[in-house]
Amino acid sequence: MSRGDRLKALLVALLVALLAGCAPVQAAGDAEDLVVRRGAMLVTVDVSGTIRAVDADSVGPPPVPDTWNYKIAMMAEEGIEVDVGAPVLAFDTSELQRRLDEKVSERDAAAVELELKIAAARVARQDEALAVAAAEAERRKARVKADAPEGITAVIELEKARHDLALAEVKVGYLTRKSKAAARRDAAEIAAWRSKRDRALARVQQIEAAIDQMTVLAPRAGTVIHTTESDGKKKQVGDNAWRAETVIEVVSLDEMRAEGEIDEVDIARVAALQAVSLRLDAQRDLEVRGKVERISHSVQRASQVNPLKIAKLDVAIVEAGGVKLRPGMRFRGKIETARHDDVLLLPLDAVVPTANGPQVYVRGANGPEAVAVELGVRNTETIVVLAGVDEGDVVLRAQEVAQ
Repeated sequence: MSRGDRLKALLVALLVALLAGCAPVQAAGDAEDLVVRRGAMLVTVDVSGTIRAVDADSVGPPPVPDTWNYKIAMMAEEGIEVDVGAPVLAFDTSELQRRLDEKVSERDAAAVELELKIAAARVARQDEALAVAAAEAERRKARVKADAPEGITAVIELEKARHDLALAEVKVGYLTRKSKAAARRDAAEIAAWRSKRDRALARVQQIEAAIDQMTVLAPRAGTVIHTTESDGKKKQVGDNAWRAETVIEVVSLDEMRAEGEIDEVDIARVAALQAVSLRLDAQRDLEVRGKVERISHSVQRASQVNPLKIAKLDVAIVEAGGVKLRPGMRFRGKIETARHDDVLLLPLDAVVPTANGPQVYVRGANGPEAVAVELGVRNTETIVVLAGVDEGDVVLRAQEVAQ
């Protein structure tokens, strides 16, 4: 811009300023005028959150042994009514089926091996019994020969017969002990295979029961609601779920409550039984009334992606205002922390901060006049005036004064 153009622009700006100062009130200015009035002011705290059912049962992955991560295979449609025992949630069973096939094979192999061991032990006992019986027969023969009178049998033959009897006695004892040891060994092996088969059988039954549990039934009659995660999303078929995680709820719509959150700086101002006004995101024209039921004084992150520090609170619904409340509805509202009756109220955007303190510009006969004011409590729209202006005074918006 050339020097001449800058001078022209400056002259135009000065002319506009002079005209604005000389004119008592412009039509556009009248639209921006604000009036000091007397009335009541509510001091509020912003709250937002979600509508929840008071009477609700959570439904999630079943407590299956050795399983922590589940894949959703079926979810009942949100909003439908279900009866007790109706299937509302199912999880993928392919991993359990793989385990089941392994354990069935292990059980069958152990059962076959057990039968073979029992049959082999039965044959071994029979063979051992025959061997012991033969040894006992030899011993009886040896005893007959050894008991013959010395006068009838030669000394040498008699001595030999006695040695044969001693050997027969040793053989019978050896075969008896051997048979008992073999029987104990076989019994231990049979017990081991029987235990292995029984463990595999128990595991098969456990996995079969777990597969049945992977289809979760409704614990009560009610309405199906898909729960919202911390990131604002809801589970879908194909998503993973951790053990003990709530995936859906079966709720009664007879009684609702609001689960809200407030900024950590407002915790000290909020208390139980304070009135709350809520407006649903889906029906902003209708107001729901409630009261603070419980507030948590511990601070936490708003979400994984939002580092804002907040505190949780529960709001009891007092009057639904004609709104059909359903779990999962989002809301924004105001908690009434204080009420000031019969006070002078000034719109907050009429206050002009200066180095000497707050001022307002009062519309007078000779144009706007700057007036120092003493201010009290405020809310998001108005502020209490303690001194400086009177009821009925007309003031300008701070934005208009700046222009």
